[in-house]
Amino acid sequence: MNRWRQPHLLFGALMASALLHAGWVATGAQPAALRPVLGNLIFFAPCLLAAALSWTLSRRVAGQTRRAWVLFTAGLLCWAAGQVAYAWLDLSGASPFPSLADVGYLLLAPCFFLGALHIWQPLPSRLLALGFVLDVALIVLALGTALWASSVAPVLTLYAGQPFALAVAMAYPLSDLVVVALALVAAVWQPRGLGQMQLVLLGSGLAVLCVAHTVYAQQAARGAYLLGAPLDLLWPLAFVAFGSAAYVHLVARDPQALSSMPLPLSAARRHRLNVLPSLALTLPYAVFFLGPGLQGGHALWRAAPLLLALLFVRQVLALVDTGRLHRTLERQARHDALTGLLNRSAVHEALTHCIQAAQAQGQVVGVMFLDLDRLKHINDAWGHAAGDQMLRQFAQRLRASTRAADIVGRFGGDEFVVVAIAQDQQRLQALAQRLLRGVRQPVELMGQHLELTASVGVAVCPSDAVDAATALHQADLAMYRAKAMGRNALAFYDARDHAAQLQQIQLEEELRAALASGALELHYQPIVALPGGELRGVEALLRWTSPSLGPVSPLKTVQLAEERGLMPQLGAWVLAEAVRQVGEWRRDAAPTLTVSVNVSASQFGLGDFVDGVVQTLARHGVPGEAVMLELTESTLIQDAQASAQKMRALRELGVRIALDDFGTGYSSLSYLRQLPVDVLKIDRSFVHTLNEGNDAFVRAIVTLGQAQGAQVVIEGIEAPAQAAAAAALGCELGQGYHFARPLSAAQLEARLSAPQWPPAEPPAQGEEGAQVPASS
Repeated sequence: MNRWRQPHLLFGALMASALLHAGWVATGAQPAALRPVLGNLIFFAPCLLAAALSWTLSRRVAGQTRRAWVLFTAGLLCWAAGQVAYAWLDLSGASPFPSLADVGYLLLAPCFFLGALHIWQPLPSRLLALGFVLDVALIVLALGTALWASSVAPVLTLYAGQPFALAVAMAYPLSDLVVVALALVAAVWQPRGLGQMQLVLLGSGLAVLCVAHTVYAQQAARGAYLLGAPLDLLWPLAFVAFGSAAYVHLVARDPQALSSMPLPLSAARRHRLNVLPSLALTLPYAVFFLGPGLQGGHALWRAAPLLLALLFVRQVLALVDTGRLHRTLERQARHDALTGLLNRSAVHEALTHCIQAAQAQGQVVGVMFLDLDRLKHINDAWGHAAGDQMLRQFAQRLRASTRAADIVGRFGGDEFVVVAIAQDQQRLQALAQRLLRGVRQPVELMGQHLELTASVGVAVCPSDAVDAATALHQADLAMYRAKAMGRNALAFYDARDHAAQLQQIQLEEELRAALASGALELHYQPIVALPGGELRGVEALLRWTSPSLGPVSPLKTVQLAEERGLMPQLGAWVLAEAVRQVGEWRRDAAPTLTVSVNVSASQFGLGDFVDGVVQTLARHGVPGEAVMLELTESTLIQDAQASAQKMRALRELGVRIALDDFGTGYSSLSYLRQLPVDVLKIDRSFVHTLNEGNDAFVRAIVTLGQAQGAQVVIEGIEAPAQAAAAAALGCELGQGYHFARPLSAAQLEARLSAPQWPPAEPPAQGEEGAQVPASS
């Protein structure tokens, strides 16, 4: 039989047998003549089918979960064996008590108990586990007192003088208490290998079984039990619950997830665990007050000292657990979970006390703000787990490099703070230098030795600040100056840093507004043929005038955009505006004119960069050959393979690729051979060698470019002699102040018809502008 079809057939048969039994009972258990036979045998089918489902599941799981389901199966089979014995004795007219039937019935509870032990998930702490056990014991003991009054007391009277029969009779309520405990545990706890629905079904089945045994015991003691009565529906209902618990796992989409490692204690489980102490307190007190009024309650009430002792121990445990929880929460509120150092709020509070104490004693407080260098590279290379390991090691270095009285905390991310009190600023500087040396030691990470360094900014109180918030901010500003010094450096707070920071913030907001309102502008510098001076193309150069600071250099604008994450928007605007403008010129006055646009590394690295170029060209109706994109070597070597793919895709559009500032990179020659480059732009620094009569480097670059089939453009030509020398060396195109300074679109348009550059009319005064790429 198909292994996936079998569970469905077994479950269908289980439900059918339970429904058949329910229908028989509902119709009055007729015919009356067959009631003894049908009433005894009708239990077999649900019990055996539930056992079959349980056994089938045990064959499909492994480890502790398999053993648990084998024991559950054994418990059901024992109950079925007991029912066989009972039916045989009852139909033969001899129904002695005790008998073999009782052995089978009683074995179900211990089998289920042993099975539950195999899938028990340990509690997070011994204290919590002990409290849980005491709660269950109190509830079971309290329920046992009620069970004693209702069932056990009459049994004692009925079987007085019959020790063996009395022992067997007492075993039933005891097994019921075991079932109660299991049902209680299932209601609030999550054993491993059981899903939520399985847990509900097993707990419900145990609860129904307990009710059935309790009611049966009461009726049997009074001689009121009859076969085919509604009470008989409870046993098949319990078997349906047990079989359904196995069936749910058998048909689960991801059965392995149910048999995986123990799950963590969830908030919902913790909430349900909190119900136990309330029940454990309520039920014993109910016994204390109601016990004397119950039948047999006076004798049972004598068990009150035991309940009181357990309650006392449980309350002591609750107090201990509350105290430990309070200490844990207090520590978590003040300490960083990853490193164990003080967190931001605790550092702020401690720094405030230090400043007050130092002022009273005439001392100074140094606030050292440390930023771990190159953590992002570690996260990118080995993942955040390696980064966390590095942060923990850095925290250990800080502890080892500071004094016991110093305050060490993690401010967030890769930022740390050390607060130290010293006699004067000179001693404070010595402490900071020692701290910098202490963390500058190689660490082993992922089998490699890496140098661990940090940039440190220091603010001094009370000379720089008299409150914690200001001191921390000023130390942070100083840390950024240390990074600008080349990292792994120490810098003290300087008020000029604050002013520069405020200026950067103001510039950022103004640049965002300029991008949104279109307040930016492009100027264009001609690229001309050598010799001859005919206009071949223009390079688009960014110009921006800040409302508060006036003209801002393109280099500063680009640096600001890179730092603030605005480069993709700025680069896209420059490209769109340049394409739009060259489209107009090609349609009106210069049909072969091309425009060069600089592309930054962050812009070129975007996954949709090529798609953006395609959309821009299509939107303005400009062919690809009208555009040349200028890329620097540093942009391309970040991911040479991906860069080559994008460059080939752009060339398929007709867009040409220029390698800008060629000759300044240490690996330009090797990457030139690998990358599809159309144009080499020789950096302006090589032009100055032409004045000295040293043309070897320029000649070599020209020869190399021509050998690779690339055009050569030389930048920075400022004199006729330089233009003539470059042409003599074979440079095809030139660019620089000798031909023209960067011009506005209107100024360039007025000179598009000029047959030769430089034109007869010299550039107007005031058109100065550094030849800085628009977005590189």
